Amino acid sequence: MVDRYVLGRDPARIGAIWNDIYDLSFWTRNGGAISYSALSAIEQALWDIKGKVLGAPVYDLLGGQMWEQLPVYANGWWVGCDTPDEIARAGAATIARGYTGLKFYPLGLADPVTVVRHPTRRRLDARYLPLVCDRVVALRDAVGPGVEIMLDFGGGLTTDQVLRICRRIEHLDVLFVEEPVDPSSVDALAKVTRSTPIAIAAGERCYGRPQFHRLLQSDAVDIIQPDICNTGGLMEARAIAAMAEVHNIRVAPHNYGSDLATAVTIQFAACTPNFMVLEYFPDFAKEPSYLPVLVRSPAVRQQDGHMPIPSEPGLGVVLNHAALQPHLYAVCKA
Repeated sequence: MVDRYVLGRDPARIGAIWNDIYDLSFWTRNGGAISYSALSAIEQALWDIKGKVLGAPVYDLLGGQMWEQLPVYANGWWVGCDTPDEIARAGAATIARGYTGLKFYPLGLADPVTVVRHPTRRRLDARYLPLVCDRVVALRDAVGPGVEIMLDFGGGLTTDQVLRICRRIEHLDVLFVEEPVDPSSVDALAKVTRSTPIAIAAGERCYGRPQFHRLLQSDAVDIIQPDICNTGGLMEARAIAAMAEVHNIRVAPHNYGSDLATAVTIQFAACTPNFMVLEYFPDFAKEPSYLPVLVRSPAVRQQDGHMPIPSEPGLGVVLNHAALQPHLYAVCKA
């Protein structure tokens, strides 16, 4: 993909390069995570080059800054927790670090191999249903009414099970429930949205405008969650956000990845009028496979539940070339 469609071309012609890759790479049409992640990475690198050449942040090249700072919530703080008391203590400790919003997986069960085991065969054993609800209740009691709580169900349950859980937690002022059912079933997603007052969010496993168009046309969600690093890049995400705006829907971008992914998502959020909230994993560096891809993390500046918007050119970050050297594409090493 890189050597065929990118190397030797004018990096300023971002749209032309993007469309050549999309039109000629075959698997990018209606593609999935692998092809669209590659396309996104190339597009974002081109924007970084263009911004640094012009001495402007990428968000200035995409229409200009809309927000002074970005509301942010923490995810991943719950890893290693199982009981409601453990969830409550970890949530309170995260709020003490300056966050004002928390998201976690209430359906997850402790697993020695995968860390968190999600439901399989689209079912949750009935004996775990009280545990799911007790975890959410304990967290709300621990952090109080002023903290936003978001729940990710990971698309693992059938519609009837999801609605049973939602009915039990409706009084807890949950900001949204993410991927309540398998994201491939737009009809099931729409049924959940119609049947609960809790806002429903989805989109991290949708790729490109066509898939989001189907999601929006079906009135299946209240909030969309494109992942800027796997949905086609910054321009594609801006187009998706514009479609959502027509449907009176906000955008809470999915952001699970390196601090470089956070830097890219900040550029998108800064210039998007219907942006809602930024996802961030504050303890991502503790994961076993962590690679410090940046010289400095943008998240070190998070304060009082908000992330400032950088004014540096391009994506606003500098790559850690020493850490990335072993992983560079062979042509780039030559």
